[in-house]
Amino acid sequence: MINLFKHEIKSRWIAVLCWSVGLIFFGAFYISIFPGLFEQLQSLKDLTIYKIVGMYLGSMEGYIASVILAYIPLLLSIYCITASTSTLAGEEESGTLELLVAMPLSRVQIFSAKAAALSIAVSLIMVLTSVGNSAALSIIKINSSINISPFDLFAALMSSLPLALGLIMIGLFLGALLPNRRNSAAVVTIFLITSFFIKNIAEMVQSLEPIKYFSLFNYYNTTATIFTQGPRLSDIAILLGVAAVFFILALICFNKRNITVGAWSWQRGKMRN
Repeated sequence: MINLFKHEIKSRWIAVLCWSVGLIFFGAFYISIFPGLFEQLQSLKDLTIYKIVGMYLGSMEGYIASVILAYIPLLLSIYCITASTSTLAGEEESGTLELLVAMPLSRVQIFSAKAAALSIAVSLIMVLTSVGNSAALSIIKINSSINISPFDLFAALMSSLPLALGLIMIGLFLGALLPNRRNSAAVVTIFLITSFFIKNIAEMVQSLEPIKYFSLFNYYNTTATIFTQGPRLSDIAILLGVAAVFFILALICFNKRNITVGAWSWQRGKMRN
């Protein structure tokens, strides 16, 4: 199991490096342009379209929260979806998973090693991204009056890690449940997009407010208050709870399924018989 875990970690280091560099440049770019665009953005801050996508442009704090804190995890979700769905469903389609389960390792060990490696890879991306964006903010602060410290930004960005872990476990679950990677990736993507917009729209329409609790983004603060109040422990606990539940569901599905290509869950029982 340890050798498999090491292999999974080594196979992801290039992705970790590339995603970290990309997200650092994304955050650094948008942090650096705000001081020069502040006056122009004031005329746009009340537009409905910006509220729908969760952007608040009235202050530097609100801008960083609604752009940097909201969109870096959203971009990272692309990696989470791609990596989690290719881990089981993708390897099954390529035929490597069948060879792996033939090794003297239990399915629990195989799944745990892969899930742990994925979680560590995403954690490293978030740590490097948070450090890089905090460094960019510290440089911008020299010439601008910003009330956010680099540590505040680092802590706020790291609070998105439970959200990413939850998405990874949902992807692993669907990869073990659905017949192929394309189906599982499509379902996770639809869920992600719906979850992102449900939260923002529900906050604007009072009658829709109850549905926001079904959104993962409801438990991740992307407003300026996160810099003064910090992330809520209850929200972190809920997201980690979601990750734990889907980890268990994914493990159960993977442990009970036949390793086949293109078979739905109800077809696998027939094939087993």
